[in-house]
Amino acid sequence: MSEEKYADYIQAVLKECPEADSAEVASAFAKYEDEFYIPPQDAMRSVLRRFKSGTGPTTSTASTRQSRETKKVALLSELSGDDRDIEIEVTIATHNIRDQLIRGEEKQIAFGFLEDNPWEENGTKTRWDYKDWGPHANLAAGSIVRIEGASVNEYNGKMSLNINQSTRIVVLKEGVATTVSTNDPIEIKSVPSEGYICVVGRVLASRPDQIHRKDGSGSIDVVRGRIADETGTIGFLSWEPFDHEVGSLLKIDGAQVRSFRDTPELNFGRTTRIEVFHDANFSDLETLSNSTSLTISQFRDGSRDVDAVIQITEWNKRSFTRDGEEKFLWSGQIADPSGRCRMSAWQELPIRSEDLPVTVRLKGVRIRAWQGIPDVTVDTADQVEILSAPPWDESIDLINHCVEIPLTEMVAGPSRVGIQTTGLVVSVRDDSGLILRCTECRRVLREGACADHGPNEGNEDVRLRLVVDHGGSTAAVLVNKEATLASLSMTIEALHASVSEHGKDGFVQRVREILLGRTIVASGRSIVDDQGAMLLSDKLEIPEKDSQLRATELRALWGWS
Repeated sequence: MSEEKYADYIQAVLKECPEADSAEVASAFAKYEDEFYIPPQDAMRSVLRRFKSGTGPTTSTASTRQSRETKKVALLSELSGDDRDIEIEVTIATHNIRDQLIRGEEKQIAFGFLEDNPWEENGTKTRWDYKDWGPHANLAAGSIVRIEGASVNEYNGKMSLNINQSTRIVVLKEGVATTVSTNDPIEIKSVPSEGYICVVGRVLASRPDQIHRKDGSGSIDVVRGRIADETGTIGFLSWEPFDHEVGSLLKIDGAQVRSFRDTPELNFGRTTRIEVFHDANFSDLETLSNSTSLTISQFRDGSRDVDAVIQITEWNKRSFTRDGEEKFLWSGQIADPSGRCRMSAWQELPIRSEDLPVTVRLKGVRIRAWQGIPDVTVDTADQVEILSAPPWDESIDLINHCVEIPLTEMVAGPSRVGIQTTGLVVSVRDDSGLILRCTECRRVLREGACADHGPNEGNEDVRLRLVVDHGGSTAAVLVNKEATLASLSMTIEALHASVSEHGKDGFVQRVREILLGRTIVASGRSIVDDQGAMLLSDKLEIPEKDSQLRATELRALWGWS
């Protein structure tokens, strides 16, 4: 019966894997459909990969199950994206049930968070999402269970656990989930990156939306919006009907926090309780709207419904072709006293290049990021309101303005453009000075070759690679050619002469004699990621200090008379 049902798909697999057994291929398709609810057209790639790699079963389904080895692990970190039939003991942190349409049939699916290392109260724990396709009746929040026969799912680098219909759940310890009391809401500024919370906030924005299923089976009607209190704002996504008007004050209990890129978002589901809240002292809509307007330094990747006042300093139009149709995109640079970034618009704005700079108010825009730098996306022209004057001092030249921030703040914060920071030089890297860059991609050549484009002559460039420190925070500083020559008070000819006279290592040593232990002021744009913080500097200054004044300061510091 299975072979007839999957005949077309079996034939496609046998074309690629002629040595595969048709019954085994049919069994593989049946397993994906029966246990994981994955239709054969979506399972095709996985089945092909399975038989191409030679991991397909060589005997009957029954004997395969007997010979299959269970992978027993103690920690989630021991698992990889292709692990199947695993056994692990975990704590079920949260457990929720929702109805989901699968192949035209509505089924109940359980989901939530689980944590490993359940028996060590103060031990390090790793938390994963899980989805229970059973769902299993003995799976409950707060309990410790042994899961036998689960599989790992990996999507966009994020790991989660699939608890299949055939998975066995053994309850090792009954428990009661820790919940947030409905009488104890938290402030929006204190919302964690994940978990279940209770908040009180006023609706700033609300609009219907749709989420399209990846398998093309249809779409889900949702409501997106934003709520606020006196401490901040946060976006929400409601999977259930949401009929509350903008300006309504609500108490929301049992909202799930999920993070999209760097931005937490509230999710409202069937178990979320939403009720109108009454508080005469709570700020009104206008006050919250004005107080929650963001600056560029507060933009975060993934934010939606963002309001801000910015100044457009550069604006261009470009065309591109999509699906044979010419389309247009407007983009440019924007700034405010806290920094600079880019902005793009999908509709033409009433802005002329001769009128720049132009101050505008943005309403409900989206924030994306490229290399960590925020990029504002304007979908419609009515999201932009032109203002007659900026709310800040008009004498500030935002095109060349640099925001002074401590190095500790730069290292701990997001990537930013147009900043200036101060630090003590603790290292000058050996690859400072003259370098050669690839003629194709501008990567630095190593032994005359580019990692991507191979050997080439390269284009000459100059740079400094430094490490600076301040208050225990460190960052790399990459100084461009112009700033390097200016900070060393050299011309390119003088630099060539110095390298010829002292050699490359000798030149770097002379730079160390100049910079090591000195305080520098560097300006440019920062890139902050999991590997650390780096400042791409287009200006470097070495402040001169009065030695006699410094000696007086040290004597006072150390208590010398």
